[in-house]
Amino acid sequence: MRQARIFSILPRFGTPTLIGAALLLASCQTPNLTLNRTSPAEVLVAPLRQIAEPVPVSGIVEVRENDTLFGVATRYNVTPQSIIETNGLSPPYMLDRGKALKIVPHRSHIVRHGDSVYVISQRYAVSQYQLAQLNGLSPPFELTVGQRLQLPNTLDFSVLDSGLPDGISGADVAQPITAPKKTTSATVPRKRFVAPALGASAGFTWPVKGEIISEFGPSQRGVHNDGVNIAAKQGVTVGAAARGRVAFVGTNIKSFGRLILIKHDGGIITAYAHLGNIAVKEGDLVALGQAIGSIGQSGRVETPQLHFEIRKSRQPVDPRSLIS
Repeated sequence: MRQARIFSILPRFGTPTLIGAALLLASCQTPNLTLNRTSPAEVLVAPLRQIAEPVPVSGIVEVRENDTLFGVATRYNVTPQSIIETNGLSPPYMLDRGKALKIVPHRSHIVRHGDSVYVISQRYAVSQYQLAQLNGLSPPFELTVGQRLQLPNTLDFSVLDSGLPDGISGADVAQPITAPKKTTSATVPRKRFVAPALGASAGFTWPVKGEIISEFGPSQRGVHNDGVNIAAKQGVTVGAAARGRVAFVGTNIKSFGRLILIKHDGGIITAYAHLGNIAVKEGDLVALGQAIGSIGQSGRVETPQLHFEIRKSRQPVDPRSLIS
């Protein structure tokens, strides 16, 4: 009788209600209450997010089964538009399996005279090991002027420590050569920022006034926050937390957006991320509280804020332990 009553409404509403009737009929069935601890409910696993991969040294990739333009762009951390423009693709941008595509890395560096793996790692605050690995470089890590190098997406603040790494002398750092003639170019002074002494009465202060919305330490998502995030109004001035020298300025850093690193005495580095405007350049000597930029919303944040870090001897330090 119940089934007959359900289907009796079909002439009034038409065939589209067949779906609704079927769903209603299914809801009238006796539920399965036999599940217990020994017979758990079926778990549906969502597909994994596209895993990021480095762009091959050749810059050429092969389209895989069921690849889409967006999927390839996500895999190699580039924009779909860059793939379209580089490869001259036309709508509807269908990709055939086995098709070769040229991918230009999102972050790259063109080798110039005086460059070396060490110098480039200092310039972009990235790991020498990752830089060499991404680009298929092997000892003595010779570079060619005009060569395009892919840059790692992750930053390594430790490369900004003064001096060369342990066991490496200036003579061990290979300089770029001009192809095809392999002649060593004139040595260009490396970028090395020596932090000024803080002085007996100097210390650290908060770079901006605002509410700390994310504390130092483990976050709710299980990721360790190496600093603190301070909420403030867009455009508010950000000051240097202590006297120091600007060691790095980046305008398009993954996750961090616009980023400034300042080097201080005692092997201490402070970081200021998600900035709006930047008011200093690399090599500038800044005083305590001097304006270095403004609050912004660059990088992966949804509201205007400053991500602030203090690192001593390569290790992140809770800013609250140094600033009262």
